[in-house]
Amino acid sequence: METRILRYFLVVAKQGTISAAARELHISQPTLSRQIQQLESQLNTPLFIRASRHMYLTKAGSAYEEKVRRILTELDQANELVATISNDDLTGTIRIGCVESEVTKILVPALTAFHQRYPHVRYEFYDADGEDIQERLDQGILELGMVSAPISTVKYHTLKLPVQDRWGLLVRPDSELARHRVITVRDLVTVPLIIPHRALFYNDLNELVQGRQLNIVAESNLLTNVCYLAQAGVGNVVCIEGAPRPATTNLKFIPFAPERRQEQFLIWPKGTTMTEATRKFVSQFRQEIDAQSE
Repeated sequence: METRILRYFLVVAKQGTISAAARELHISQPTLSRQIQQLESQLNTPLFIRASRHMYLTKAGSAYEEKVRRILTELDQANELVATISNDDLTGTIRIGCVESEVTKILVPALTAFHQRYPHVRYEFYDADGEDIQERLDQGILELGMVSAPISTVKYHTLKLPVQDRWGLLVRPDSELARHRVITVRDLVTVPLIIPHRALFYNDLNELVQGRQLNIVAESNLLTNVCYLAQAGVGNVVCIEGAPRPATTNLKFIPFAPERRQEQFLIWPKGTTMTEATRKFVSQFRQEIDAQSE
């Protein structure tokens, strides 16, 4: 079915008469009337109730008008978009997952520079913990992931990032711990804790406290909501220093002693083919990382 006929239909629905619609479209009345009749014949249902001086949409006609208007609007937008894009321009979507970390400080400038160079590339971001991101990489939902060590080099290609996140504790500013310069093992075993919901981190935390009993009151994969729990006095949040947190919670970060740092990596699955946009982004990002390390 030609879009021209659909546009005729919309004008007739708007004007309410064949004569008025024909004047707007600059075609003859018999031609327009014949086109509308052919459309109704193809659809096998009347679209208009024809009164003596006006044409009213049937129920089917009203439903059809709504759908046709939406389709033609999207088609017009697509035509406008294509007109602005050269076949030499890079298009596509980069799907990337990212943990709450200092890595955003290098990811955002890299994506900004890439967007300026390739403005027609779109982005889909997914914020989660590293295990969730790796699961989505394995399922093909994401193409890239920015995650913390350790990483399976058997499953993923890795690019080490110039970021090391420092672990510590978020505490209320009016608490006893807020006066400490560092948080020791002795401090950790005496206060209620809210920890990341990640098996690898739990093992690392047990190694830090050397098997001593911890008072874990909650676990979470992201930081925002548990910060409010900490502000309410439920517990103290174990997290990395650079993770974004709500400014309204007014919590204080105190690092662990001995110091615990965590390396960050950009990873993507082995044995899969990346889209052209993602491949070019990884190449450009790798060059930027290499330049920073020189």
